[in-house]
Amino acid sequence: MTDRLLESRGLSYGIAILLLSLMMLPIYWTVVTAFKPDVETYVFPPVYFPKDPTLTPFQLLFESYPFWDYILNSIIVTVVTTAVVSVIAMFAAYGISQYPFKGGGFVLMVLLATRIIPPLSLLIPFYLVVSYLGLVDTLMSMIIANIYLTYPFAVLIMKSFFDTFPKELIDSAIVDGCSRSGALFKIVLPVGAPGIASAAIITFLWTWNEFIYAFVFTSTSKAQPITVGCFDCIGDIFVNWNQMCAGAVLAALPGIIFVFAAQKYLIRGLTAGALKT
Repeated sequence: MTDRLLESRGLSYGIAILLLSLMMLPIYWTVVTAFKPDVETYVFPPVYFPKDPTLTPFQLLFESYPFWDYILNSIIVTVVTTAVVSVIAMFAAYGISQYPFKGGGFVLMVLLATRIIPPLSLLIPFYLVVSYLGLVDTLMSMIIANIYLTYPFAVLIMKSFFDTFPKELIDSAIVDGCSRSGALFKIVLPVGAPGIASAAIITFLWTWNEFIYAFVFTSTSKAQPITVGCFDCIGDIFVNWNQMCAGAVLAALPGIIFVFAAQKYLIRGLTAGALKT
């Protein structure tokens, strides 16, 4: 019986490793290509590991394209969106969770409905609104779009966390003289930081990686983020594959570092509302 169990586990692990290897293959190929010189990038049969790795694709990326502008645009849009969503979602989630009111369930259903609608189906209506407001090819258009895309999920995450917070502590703080806002900032936030941090992390990653809205709303380097900037490497008759892969590596690097640095808050925040006491 034990042998069969070990064999079944070995088979399961083998399948899992195989599937993981297949999923990691595009990432591996992107990273490897980013360090290939041109002679190894456009050769057949393909070179699976660079024999003469170089940083020239990264250097040419900044020399041939306004890549610093793309990075700065992504930072501005991501930081502003994350800050706005985190603050307003925190107040909304706290109010819905700790101070139930008539229609609160309907508000949650509306927030959930906005995430059920495929974002791609709203692309044209969003563009018409942005065009009417004169915000095409501006950072503000992407900030507004990303707030809409990330705000509902941030509220749902934070509400799940606030639902598990002991209401007795809030009542005791109010009895001791704290206002409702004072109880939020002095009692709830220090304990609820993981839930807020997890929502902020997800908002950061979604905003940083957003492509389709930015691709449609922007047309010049003054507003294009790094995800769209990588597309500059695709010309009419030629594709700078190694430079485009170098841009993709740089675009993915901040998100990877951010997740590794804050993963404990992400896990604690996502699992805090899983169990009801």
